[in-house]
Amino acid sequence: MKPGPLRVGPVSAADLLGSLEPVRVAPAPLLGPLRRPAPPVAGAAFGVFALLGLRYAGDANAGRVDTNTENAVDAVTGSHWRFVGWVIEFGSPPFVVLAGGLLAGLCLLLGRRRLAVLAIVGPGLTGLATTLSKPVFGRTIGEPAGFAYPSGHTGGATAIALVAALLLVSFVPAGRGAALAMVGAVALLAGGAVGTGMVTIGAHYPTDTVGGFCIAIAIGLGSALVIDRFADRRADRKRPIRINPGPPTAV
Repeated sequence: MKPGPLRVGPVSAADLLGSLEPVRVAPAPLLGPLRRPAPPVAGAAFGVFALLGLRYAGDANAGRVDTNTENAVDAVTGSHWRFVGWVIEFGSPPFVVLAGGLLAGLCLLLGRRRLAVLAIVGPGLTGLATTLSKPVFGRTIGEPAGFAYPSGHTGGATAIALVAALLLVSFVPAGRGAALAMVGAVALLAGGAVGTGMVTIGAHYPTDTVGGFCIAIAIGLGSALVIDRFADRRADRKRPIRINPGPPTAV
């Protein structure tokens, strides 16, 4: 006996209510294509910061690396001290606070709320870390001696540049390699310029500026990962519902 023809009727309310499926909407991560390489980069940066701090803890003199680097820097920037004095202001606490606030506002206007949080948290934690770690490592410079490691100006400039670079990456379609190169170049340019200026005026040893740069990268990327995780969990608790009508109902 052959089966009769299948008639497709309207979908009932029971069918609709029985086929509700929660759908997870994945929010755009703060780090974008850098989300996977961020943990190892942050870990390596923190490792360099810690190793340099332990190596020069309690020192009051420049090592061989510092001396050779200082001579090279002075040969290039020594006659441009006025310009150098202007450049180092980009790492001063007042500028970092102002730039962080402006970046946060810009990120909010552009719909980048996670980056707005990072613009405040990243530079803030970096400043706190560089300030508190100086007496811990106890490296000094000058007469009267002042704490030198790590460089707070270099860390502040790097932290602000990192946020600006991530904002740029969020609008420019780029693969992981291109994004990593872009963020690294911007951070190195800002941190390197301010760090070079601090060495030129005799406020820091070169390794102090490397330490400031590394702790800013470690804190910035680490904070971004935490912000992403927290925001993702909040998004999971607000999952929208999609109605799946299911297969046709035989009548």
